[in-house]
Amino acid sequence: MKFLLLTVGLALIGTIQAIENIYPQKDVVVEELSGRWYLKQLVSTMDFPRNLLEIDIKDVSLTPEGDLELVIARRTDNCVEKKILAKKTEKPAVFEIAVPSEHDLHTLTMVKTDYDNFTLVCLNMDSLEKKACAYYVRRIDEHKGMEEFKKILLTFPMPYTVTDFIPQDMCRF
Repeated sequence: MKFLLLTVGLALIGTIQAIENIYPQKDVVVEELSGRWYLKQLVSTMDFPRNLLEIDIKDVSLTPEGDLELVIARRTDNCVEKKILAKKTEKPAVFEIAVPSEHDLHTLTMVKTDYDNFTLVCLNMDSLEKKACAYYVRRIDEHKGMEEFKKILLTFPMPYTVTDFIPQDMCRF
């Protein structure tokens, strides 16, 4: 029994340390994010409503108030287009998104981007129970950023799901 408790304790410490090693990007230049982004891979805890990140992003723009406006296409049979507002917070790479259908508020964190090839984002990054992260690319055959995304996977508690998306699943803009 003592060995089991020690093992669980060490696993928990490892998870907490892994979470501490993932930081938001220090500065986000929203203008450089504009354009299309395609979902390539998604990881989420079992309690997370996965459909929140199962989207392709048609465009990202900055509002006069400094918030992000995302034009998204939800991955359904006919790719429904919609606008989402992500409100700025005190942290430059963290935004809040209200989801009226869930009566819930989520934090969107820009973890890393090179603006030209990939961007890594997480919803509710600090939560162990309800968290999801996504790997978006400009071109579906892009692999830059995948190593950083694998590091994010290490921060997820068990159980979680990972989903790969293929070009046939993309919404066409």
